[in-house]
Order: sequence, then C-alpha cells, then structure tokens
Amino acid sequence: MHAEPTKPRPVSAFRSWHNHMRADHPKLWHPIRITIVVITVWWILFCLVLAPTDNPAAIVWTIIEIAVLLLSPFFPKSMSLLFLIMSQSGPWLIPGADVNSLPGILYTFGMLAYETNNLVALLLLAYSIGDQLFRQLVLGTSRSNPVAIIAMVSLVLMLGCGLRWNQAVAGSRAEAEQAKARLREMESRSHIAEAIHDAVTGDLSAAAFVAQRRIDALSGGGDGDGSASTDGDDGKNADERRDELDKWTQVNDYILSALTNVHRVIDELDMDVTVLEEDADGKAFSDLLKATMAGGDRRLRALGFDITSILHVAGGAPSASPSLAGIANDLLRETYANIARHAQSGSKADLSVILKPNAVEITQINQARTTETDRTQPGGHGLAYFSKQLESHGGKLETTLRDGEWTLFAYLPIPVPETLPPLAGHPES
Repeated sequence: MHAEPTKPRPVSAFRSWHNHMRADHPKLWHPIRITIVVITVWWILFCLVLAPTDNPAAIVWTIIEIAVLLLSPFFPKSMSLLFLIMSQSGPWLIPGADVNSLPGILYTFGMLAYETNNLVALLLLAYSIGDQLFRQLVLGTSRSNPVAIIAMVSLVLMLGCGLRWNQAVAGSRAEAEQAKARLREMESRSHIAEAIHDAVTGDLSAAAFVAQRRIDALSGGGDGDGSASTDGDDGKNADERRDELDKWTQVNDYILSALTNVHRVIDELDMDVTVLEEDADGKAFSDLLKATMAGGDRRLRALGFDITSILHVAGGAPSASPSLAGIANDLLRETYANIARHAQSGSKADLSVILKPNAVEITQINQARTTETDRTQPGGHGLAYFSKQLESHGGKLETTLRDGEWTLFAYLPIPVPETLPPLAGHPES
C-alpha cells in the first residue's frame, strides 16, 4: 500500500505564507506600526461613540481620516502629513469635525518624528504650542487644557525621536559588526593565501625552472652551465632527443599551468573588488592593478624572466565599475600567465598599463618560444574569451607574432561619470 501524501497543515501553510509576505513587504507586516494604527483607529471610534455628532458631513470626514490612518503604515510621511492637514482644516470647513481627531494627531506627530528628523519634530512642537495658544487666548474656542495637550504632544514627539535614535544606534552597531566580520574574513583569506603561496608556489617555480633548463639543453641552447648538452645526451639520437624534449615540454606546461592556477586562487582570495563600488577617483582600481602587476612580476622573476612593467596614469585613473574592473584585472592576470607559459625561457618581457579617465590600455611584448612543440598563438583560448569580453564593451584585443616577437594590445573603454567633461572616445586603430 502506498501512503497518501500528507497535506500541509493549515497552521504551517499560514506561517509559510506569512513569513513570505513579511520578507517581500516589510512595511505591510511591521507589527508595532500596525498595532499602533489599530489602537489609534479604535480610540477614534470609541471617542466617536462617546461624543457623537449630529452632522453627517463630520462623520464622513472622520471616516476619511480613518482611511488615511490605515494607509499610513505604507506611506508614513505623506499620509501622516495629509491627516494633519485634514484634522486642522476640518473645523474650518465642517462644524464638529475636530471632536475625535486628537488620537490621530498624536499618532501622526509621533510617526513624523520617527520618520524624519529632529528639526521636523521641533517645528511640530512649535506649531502645536502656537495652535493651542491661538485657540485659547485669541479665539477662546478651546475646550481642553492646553498644557495637557502640549505635554502629550511633547511626550509623543520625544518617543518618536527616541525610537529613531535607537534604530540609528542599532543600525550603526550592526554595520560595525558587519565590518568586523568582513575584516576577520579578509584576514582569514589573507592567511590562507599566504599558506598556499608558501607551501606550493616555491616548489612549483623551482620545478618549472629545472624543466625549462632541460628544454633549453635538449633544444641545443645549453643547460645553463655553458655546455651544449650533457654527457648522457651524447649517445642519444635525434628521435630520442626529440621525444625527451616533447616530454619535458609537456611537464613544463603542466607545471606552469598548475602554478598559474594556484596563483589565480591566491589572487581571488586576496582581491576584493567590492571596494570599487564608490571608487569615484579611480584610486581603488589603480591599486588593484598595481597589486596584480606586483604579484605577476614577482612570479615571473622567480621563473627567470626579465620582466619590466609600468603602470602610467594619463590624466587621471578611470572610475571603473566592479564588472569592468574584474575584466581588466583578469585580462592582466591572463597576460602574466601567457608570458609564463609561452615566452622564451629567461627572455625579456615588457608590460605597459596605461590608465586614462575613459579607458584602460594594456600592451605586452615578449620573445615567444620557437620549439617545434610550441603553438603559434600563445594562450589562444583565454585571449579569445577576453577578446569577446572587450568587444562587448566597445573595446578590442589585438595580437601579432612577427620574427619570434609576440605583441598584445588591449583597449577597454570605461564610461565617464556625467559630472566630468566629455573626453575623447576610442583611439584610432
């Protein structure tokens, strides 16, 4: 027998729906605000029963005021201000329309004090004092104790300000806790990155250096100590040497690929692109690229490359969005990885990054390896991906291989904020 699927209990279904509505509509399900509105409406209705009015227009006016109060949790400022206008103008338009408005006035005063600022609260208090004195001394129509009314208004305004201050303090504490948690996370990621670097990259760099020396020796370029080949290679024929060269080249590629991936993980742990959200002057973007270049230079020098890199700011660094900053930084890391994979071992490599107010330009020049196992287009798959990325943002990526010299040029335009004067667009090809 198959058990019938159990239907959700009504209570559980209601709780699920209630939690969903609270998450999507926080103002609709604000418990304290809804409770205060309900109490205020019942207070007004109770006053209407105790002190009924014979004017039907006054009753209709009161019902409209109740409707405005019921809308105040969704539109606290506008509905509260509308209720105050109605409660103050009602007696001048309809006799008896102000008999039951005191509870709503106290509620809207407290709501405005909570939703706005101290200046608005002081203006409301001054208005309340002036209104009571005008009614008592000038018109003589006030049937209530003005001192009691002013005291109630003052207490309600102070309560609204106090709740607002408490919310501000709670928000500041929450932000401080988030900042502390974020700092702890960044410190933990930094320690992990350092541990990975110390445990892995040193040995991988040494292994890559040994493999590249062996490749140079088998290619006829010497093994690094001035001799053309080792004694063990003298008895090998050309096919054996070529086979061994292929194997060492493959080993070297695997080592460099692993080294690149390890450093990419380290960079991801260290990088925090979210700081670029408010990068108005481009400093965070510039610092990000500087850190990437410093790490790339350090790794290439450990592999024996003579790397020269320059970051030049021409007219001001661009204010890049996190997405564009990520593309530029990832392309820069891919450029360093391609140098390690495909440049001639121990050769000179030049890298230039130019930051303009409206663009980023990356230029790379190095000597490509010329062994039979090398590809003619270094890093083709990765660069093809970045070429599409740059083109989708109005940029371009160009590569050339001529006389053993590999050249890469990348251009990524950065939108200029509207507050800055218009600048020159895409450079001519």
